[in-house]
Amino acid sequence: MTRASFPPRLLRWLALFGAAPAAFACRDLDNFSTKPGDAYCGTIIGSPAFQDGFLREGTPPDLELALTLDTSKLTSEPGVTNEPGVLRSGDAQNGLCAAPGKPQALFEDAPLRTIPKLEHDVLSALSFGEGHEYDFFAWVDSSCQGTMLAVVSLMKNSQVEVRLFKPAPFASPNATSAEKPGFAVFHLDPQKRADCGF
Repeated sequence: MTRASFPPRLLRWLALFGAAPAAFACRDLDNFSTKPGDAYCGTIIGSPAFQDGFLREGTPPDLELALTLDTSKLTSEPGVTNEPGVLRSGDAQNGLCAAPGKPQALFEDAPLRTIPKLEHDVLSALSFGEGHEYDFFAWVDSSCQGTMLAVVSLMKNSQVEVRLFKPAPFASPNATSAEKPGFAVFHLDPQKRADCGF
């Protein structure tokens, strides 16, 4: 079969698929790696349109997140899972995982885990907009809410956006935030403080 005989849609798919592993190679992302003592810090976007299932009922939308990054670990050898980042949250006292007398944050030095098979899929070549330098998918384990999907966006303005997807079974109308599926968006800024103030 000649190239001319391939359907145009298939050619576009093959082009995207072939570009996926190379998408990372043409970018220099070293400047996004945090230095010792630094972190990306920010707060959940509080609007109900951008978050659900991450805040305990009756608490203000002030869930804080700290992220450290090592962009050299964004790619991996076949079958090897790397950890290009670590997440911490500032909700140990009143978050979903906290209990009376037993503070526990939603994320406690939780590693971001790469998804090696995804590097060869067309999803890894997705672009989320002009302001995005690079986007990647990772698994991250919470302290009490199971494994979540993180979509991390390295922005051209030096910020980092983190989107978290919290899976859960279909919830009843009166389900608590801890019982519901969740979604949240965080805008993080580079800071010269690894603890982000929490």
